[in-house]
Amino acid sequence: MSIQQRPDETMDGPQPQPHSTLPPTPSTVHVTQRIASGHTPAGEGWQNYYGTGICIEVDTSSARFGGTPVYTASIGGLAHHWLLSGTNAIYNSSPTGFTLYVRRSDGAHLEPADAQSNGWYVNWIGIDNP
Repeated sequence: MSIQQRPDETMDGPQPQPHSTLPPTPSTVHVTQRIASGHTPAGEGWQNYYGTGICIEVDTSSARFGGTPVYTASIGGLAHHWLLSGTNAIYNSSPTGFTLYVRRSDGAHLEPADAQSNGWYVNWIGIDNP
């Protein structure tokens, strides 16, 4: 039985390859990402949406995003916001805002007065995507 050797092996095993004397090439990284957050005033800005739900246009222009950010949203308030569906579904996102449409998860009627009496507001975080 014969044993074949690879060119980089001796009977003592693999031999180390010569190391380069050149320094590694540095890479350049430019991070211009902006992260901002905010919330809407409690109970304000909610509008009817086809009689089955409500919506709110969230203004994020004060964050001065350079591109359309990735938004995350939630609803806060004094009571009953746990009943809502759609609380984190972002629509019409732009560098200056987005729209949130919500309804009751049980299908019951919902109107802006419910948001006002329960002090509902939108919390948001935006991560700029320039």
